[in-house]
Amino acid sequence: MERTFMYHGTVFSFSFTDNGYKAMADIVLGDISDREKPPVRLTAHGALAGYINDIEMTDAEERYIQSDWYYDSNLFLERIEVPSSGRIPAKVITQADFLSDELVLFGPQGYIETDSPEPMNNEQHAAWLRYRAEHC
Repeated sequence: MERTFMYHGTVFSFSFTDNGYKAMADIVLGDISDREKPPVRLTAHGALAGYINDIEMTDAEERYIQSDWYYDSNLFLERIEVPSSGRIPAKVITQADFLSDELVLFGPQGYIETDSPEPMNNEQHAAWLRYRAEHC
């Protein structure tokens, strides 16, 4: 199993391309609460790239929440975990593999519209844990 890295922050900048085959987003993440922490540049493909592009075109609070961004040693984004007011994440956004066109969401299916979201429910959390055990 390949090592996964995590960056806590938000999108500082991104570019998106969809050539009709696979969508791709080049993302620069930063942490506005820690100016000493260096930014990181990641690449997202497929449905995850599309999700990032779509949410960056909104004013939903989820866009501004400092989330946990998980990526591999090739700097390919694997998933995003939106924190909640508790220990369980509010939402997890992922896909089966980095080229998949199928987005897998755990938690609310729509964008989060509050800056202090509630944790996902027990059913969604259990589904996320099962998915993670099989795919991550």
